[in-house]
Amino acid sequence: MQRVSTGILKLDKMLGGGFIQGRTYLIAGETGAGKTILALQFLRDGLLRNEPCVYVSLDERVGNVLTGAETLGWNFWPYVKNGLFYPFEIRLEAAEVRKYGKESKAFIEAIRRVTRGGPISRIVLDPVSALAMGAKEEFYVREYLREVITYLEEVCNATTLLITDIPTGSTKLSRFGYEEFLASGVIVMGITRLDGKLIRTIYVRKMRWSQMDPTIYTFDIQSGFGIVIKQPLDSLVSKSAMKEVKADDELSEDEEEQSS
Repeated sequence: MQRVSTGILKLDKMLGGGFIQGRTYLIAGETGAGKTILALQFLRDGLLRNEPCVYVSLDERVGNVLTGAETLGWNFWPYVKNGLFYPFEIRLEAAEVRKYGKESKAFIEAIRRVTRGGPISRIVLDPVSALAMGAKEEFYVREYLREVITYLEEVCNATTLLITDIPTGSTKLSRFGYEEFLASGVIVMGITRLDGKLIRTIYVRKMRWSQMDPTIYTFDIQSGFGIVIKQPLDSLVSKSAMKEVKADDELSEDEEEQSS
């Protein structure tokens, strides 16, 4: 099976060699975890390989996203001008999903219009949860997402990232609770507090047809590089615990000296 790089060497290794070409993957995490940056890093890697890529913003203004990427030293505009990169916005009303369900082709047709029916290598939907937010009938939402994924995989043969936001502190892997079952793999990004600091974390929760590394790693976001995966969270926690023990020992020694 052909592999597609995430644009992050360490993450490729965690996934067993990268994404499997033509499959769909879920990137889940709370607000501020770095999901969009990971998605843009994935697209940038494709553009550097001269692959046609699509970024669909379902929430934020796409111009704001690309301008924000410039703070990392990433300029996507030349790829837009030369027709290799197709960033656009789309808004689908929840009422449309409830009414038409699986028969709705609005989203798929939008992608075909923007790309003029040309080949697509990589696609990002950000966030996919906005596609059907507010729809009450679970069946329609599930089948709508299934149809979109099927089209992107079977017709476009594109490697796709579905970005989903989850509530802070939640143990869920997606907004609706079944996106993870439709995806071939799941990457979870989070934020944890350690020694009074906020630490970003990332791990692979699911990866079909591939041997994965499920270790929870820490990462930084660095200008020019994007996401840089570092040491395992357990290693960082152990170091923190050792510092606390050392500090307690030194405090005990000071108290003994003062009492004597």
